[in-house]
Amino acid sequence: MKRNVSFYKLFNLGLRLGGMGAKFLITLYLSKIYVTGDYRDYTMILTFITLAIYFLGLDFYSFSIRDILVKQTDKLKKVVTTFFVYLLVYIIFILMAYLLFYKVDYLIKYQYYIIGVAITEHLSQEIYRLLIAFKKVLLANVILTFRTVGWTGYVVIYTYLNSQVSLQKLLLMWFLFNLVTIMILFTYYLFKYFNELITVRVDFLWIKKGIAIAGIYFTGTILLKSIEYVNRFILDYYVADIYVNIYNFYATIALLVSIYINTIVISFELPVLIAAVNTNDVLSKHIAFSKSIKKQLFIIIPLLSLAIIPVLFWQNKPDYTHYILVFYLILIGVSLMNYSLIYHYKLYILHKDYKILKTLIYSGISSLLIGFILIYLFGIYGAAISFMFSGVLLTFFRKKMADNYKLV
Repeated sequence: MKRNVSFYKLFNLGLRLGGMGAKFLITLYLSKIYVTGDYRDYTMILTFITLAIYFLGLDFYSFSIRDILVKQTDKLKKVVTTFFVYLLVYIIFILMAYLLFYKVDYLIKYQYYIIGVAITEHLSQEIYRLLIAFKKVLLANVILTFRTVGWTGYVVIYTYLNSQVSLQKLLLMWFLFNLVTIMILFTYYLFKYFNELITVRVDFLWIKKGIAIAGIYFTGTILLKSIEYVNRFILDYYVADIYVNIYNFYATIALLVSIYINTIVISFELPVLIAAVNTNDVLSKHIAFSKSIKKQLFIIIPLLSLAIIPVLFWQNKPDYTHYILVFYLILIGVSLMNYSLIYHYKLYILHKDYKILKTLIYSGISSLLIGFILIYLFGIYGAAISFMFSGVLLTFFRKKMADNYKLV
């Protein structure tokens, strides 16, 4: 399969989109069968879990994976140390959740399920990243597909047989499928590397170094995710639930661009680009990386632009169709953000960590201020315009910063 590169990529793309697409499809499905209040709770919980994952990770993988791939030493020790860091973060997260969740109605109702899903979803994603870094792309995507198609498929079948599924049961199944796949992989690798694992010790000096570097990326990621998600919370504060649902619905579809680019380009070509950073091939690898992003954007943007029409016809909700312009505005913003990855990863492989943070500070603060103003004035259209403008800003600042450096 690997000898046929195009087929191998396409097969993995199918698995990856099958996995990530399952979450997208369940969001569409629930938008049709849930009443406004339940769907609002689901989309806001989904957004919260998505953001919680970034806090749980502290962006430590930005340091750890790059260090493992470039230096190629003490790999097992670094992997074990990475999971030790996450264990400490999970404990802190659980304590904070008990203290803070009571302030938000849709969090306190499902707090135990949300905590379980957030932790297992983050752990699953970190395992996925490590498998990709070690070029176990097929295994990573098979596991991803099993766990996501598993719980979403259960929800669809359950609603078909019983007419409705509670949000509590949905979150429970999500948690259980995550837990099962995690336990399968941990058991497999525990037996495979048992003799080496019993001698491994946590490297606290490596943690200290990693936290210092990851802290830069973590700050940047929070700013980046504020660009992508904060409009949903601002909108939830200012307008009725129906507009929040419409915006979240369109944003979910538009973010398929990011899933697609991450699957077909980033997961395959970024590890190669990182490994080539100290070689004479780095420039050619980055050029190929850039061309690949542009090519795939040229494919996915028209595809989604056309696909939204039958989706709206199937959904049969006139309120959603009336605001279709919101989708196209968000789609432009998402596409620009993915295009700007060309410049982001140039800075990343050159270890220009503070420069990356600088671009996100500029664009993040600007986007936040613009978002508050436009949403207050124009509601759902203001949120969409703000998101599109955020994509313009992010591309501008990343390109301007990356143009100061050359790959040799």
